[in-house]
Amino acid sequence: MLIILTGLPSVGKSTFSKKLAEILNKLGIDVIVLGSDMLRESFPAWRESYEEFIRKNTLYLIENALKEYWVIVDDTNYYNSMRRDLINIAKKNEKNYAIIYLRAPLNTLLQRNVKRGEKIPNEVIVEMYKKFDEPGRKYRWDEPFLTVDTTKEIDYYEIAMRLIEKSKKKDEKVRDRVENSISKDYSIINEIDKETRKIVGEYIKRIKPKNKEIDRIIKLRKRFIKNLKNEEDIDVSKAIIEFKRLLEEEG
Repeated sequence: MLIILTGLPSVGKSTFSKKLAEILNKLGIDVIVLGSDMLRESFPAWRESYEEFIRKNTLYLIENALKEYWVIVDDTNYYNSMRRDLINIAKKNEKNYAIIYLRAPLNTLLQRNVKRGEKIPNEVIVEMYKKFDEPGRKYRWDEPFLTVDTTKEIDYYEIAMRLIEKSKKKDEKVRDRVENSISKDYSIINEIDKETRKIVGEYIKRIKPKNKEIDRIIKLRKRFIKNLKNEEDIDVSKAIIEFKRLLEEEG
């Protein structure tokens, strides 16, 4: 799964990518955050002539990481051509992708930038704001999966769950092409897997446990699914009822 962040400097992309990655990791997703700043900051001083090398090798790292892990691209990606290059990488590797558009008012961005020491001059942010290709405005393929207002509270768990659901739809299509059909047992386990994820999400929102408790609940769900795989003639309804009972007793 390729998660393409887009948004202007100071909108909160690095904070967003870090927190989202932490939640995905807790949900059992192997994920890495990559972006051009990782290479850009490796130079002792910046020169415009470095940018072609930085862009080319950032894409190289993203493509190779995508073969093994989920990748969150922490970059402005403010031109739709930049987002198109990333989408093409996802399609080439038969991976799903999601554009997440992070936005905030220009005045908020400028104020945040000043507070963090104006690593980028405010004038540059204003110019980028004028040139910014808003996702989905020109092309349907560029439409964001989610638009997030970073001036408001962000539900990272909800976003993570929506991304997981989206990734599964693509995974199922790929499996259909390769295997022609999905076995009945897998379909049942997959259905129970989806339902138990929803149940856990609702339970966490209702109970609001601490991080250690969230980890324990997630492990409980994984263990339940793992044990189901060893059973025959699984009844979905009964399995869901059993999981709810288990969650209330041990959650």
